Amino acid sequence: MLSIIVPTLNEEKTGYLSLILKTYQNVENCEIICVDGGSIDNTLSIIAEAGVRLIETSISSRAGRLNVGIDEANNEMVLLHHPRSILDIQGIEALKKQAEQLSWGAFTHQFNIKHPLLKFTSWYSNFIRGDRRGVYYLDHCLFAKKELLLKVGMLPDIDIFEDTELCLRLNSQEKAVRLPFISETSAIRFQTRGIYSQALTNQYMKWLYYFKRSDSKINQHYEKNIELNTIYKKKK
Repeated sequence: MLSIIVPTLNEEKTGYLSLILKTYQNVENCEIICVDGGSIDNTLSIIAEAGVRLIETSISSRAGRLNVGIDEANNEMVLLHHPRSILDIQGIEALKKQAEQLSWGAFTHQFNIKHPLLKFTSWYSNFIRGDRRGVYYLDHCLFAKKELLLKVGMLPDIDIFEDTELCLRLNSQEKAVRLPFISETSAIRFQTRGIYSQALTNQYMKWLYYFKRSDSKINQHYEKNIELNTIYKKKK
């Protein structure tokens, strides 16, 4: 009934992948597919221990790994799961129950730490960018029917804002539905760089995207000194 796709790359450090797989392991009528982009930590061992399906690739972009998972998904409803978010089991069950009525949408975002700016960020993400514009980031844990994903060409093979572009494609076909169940996301970027510094970085990244700068260069700046979604080789 439901295929959950998790794009992974060196996920051991945050602990979220272990939590995701442990939490979901007993969900019925659900397959979990981890598509790895060349992890060099214990990510592959975590996946193997959980006993879920693993697809190993050399694909550097998160979008590319998600597309591999979509192609391999065996169920009609596909959940594109952020590797550092966790959904309440009730949310997954609700998605399964409503799968026939839903075309695509996302869950309700919340960070795993409390801070006024992070609370505002989630509010804006849920109610303004999400509900009003129909654009949800991957940390909302996007879901869509596989047929619809294939119809719109899946995710564009770009290094960043691939979730935004996917939502724009899906919006051209159907209106999104935001489910009220929480997608709790790691605030590791904010904790690593500082909450206000990361918030400013996020806005800068959006401006670069809107002005159509190189997605690779935008993402290199975004991933600098943290490399959560992509690893860039250092120039000699």
